[in-house]
Amino acid sequence: MITDALRAEYEHRFALYDTDGDGYLTAQDFTDRARLLTDAVGEPPDSPKAQALGAGMRHTFEQLAALVQVDAMGRLDRTQFVEAFTRAGTSGAMADVVGPSVSATIALADADGDGVVSQADFAAVHRAAGYSDAQAAQAFAALDQDGDGRLLVEAWPVAGDA
Repeated sequence: MITDALRAEYEHRFALYDTDGDGYLTAQDFTDRARLLTDAVGEPPDSPKAQALGAGMRHTFEQLAALVQVDAMGRLDRTQFVEAFTRAGTSGAMADVVGPSVSATIALADADGDGVVSQADFAAVHRAAGYSDAQAAQAFAALDQDGDGRLLVEAWPVAGDA
């Protein structure tokens, strides 16, 4: 069982990922979401960062689909999506499910390529993703493992390796 707040967060994510608004999530929705993010920050679609984010997002969809026994070519409805995220959280598999997309998003936020992501850069990508500044700050704080106010790209596995 999950809290109402966590359920609301998962349902919010569902709405953000349902890029075509049909009430279902497919691998294409996750690919479109990656493109939306890379376009928002001006990253060329054929760049290594864009390719890593696309691969990470597809991985996340495939893992979520597997958790609720949906074929990776199929689609998830809102209930299945919430159930998949809940299972990932309760089983300890969340890092495996979202790790590649998180690491690729962090790399995407490193706009100047110096290997460091500031909270401002992180927030810019998250605003483009449809999250509020408060949500971005909360996510940044959760990822800032040493509390120094920055994320080191090298500290995160490359998409596909997580």
